[in-house]
Amino acid sequence: MDRAWKLAWVLVLVCSGCAELRAALNPPPPSPPRVAQVQARVPSPKCPERIALEEPLEADLVRSLGPRSFVPGVSLTQLGLLGSSGSPEVRSSFQSQLTLADGPVELVGVTLQSGAGLVLLRPEADGYCVVNTWSTWQSSDTQYTLDSTWTSPDGKLAILLVKLVVAPGSEGEETRWVVLGTDGGRAWIALGKPPEHQLMVPSVRLEPKGKKLYLDVKLERTSRFALGKDGHFITGQ
Repeated sequence: MDRAWKLAWVLVLVCSGCAELRAALNPPPPSPPRVAQVQARVPSPKCPERIALEEPLEADLVRSLGPRSFVPGVSLTQLGLLGSSGSPEVRSSFQSQLTLADGPVELVGVTLQSGAGLVLLRPEADGYCVVNTWSTWQSSDTQYTLDSTWTSPDGKLAILLVKLVVAPGSEGEETRWVVLGTDGGRAWIALGKPPEHQLMVPSVRLEPKGKKLYLDVKLERTSRFALGKDGHFITGQ
């Protein structure tokens, strides 16, 4: 019996040694470098609080482009409007820049399959912060341009006049105008409220007079609106 116990203990010790030997010959894979883990947790730059957290103007262009969201650049791909393979449904309409007292504002206009959109951005860190977006959805193809802009003499705000031609070249063609304002921290519709803010008239013009700005809207006759101190147009002569 003593001999049998001795033999059992020998087998246990041998097997334990085999386990230790296997562990030595097959060590576990090394943990990933700590530097790589730290880099993966680096957040996007934080956009300044002077950009107001407000709802998009009229319609939601892309949910990820809300106020204070950060983007690396102003191309359609960098804005998340165009995948790497491209898309015929989204194309660039215009890019322009406003110069305000506290810095520039980039304007990126895009034409959608049925509609149009505008992204307003401020340069920040190594990219841009979204101020806000405006977009509209139509039942037909749309031609979309930035007709004109005006910046106040003190550089505190700017007014944008955009032109849309819905169903161009068809019997149902119609021209629409939208007037927007921005102070670099927020954006707003400067005349009317959605959906009545789209002016379906032949002609709309920004008319600067000294330090003041007027908006001439022509239907059968011309109606004039004066820009108020809050950046919205009011009836006036």
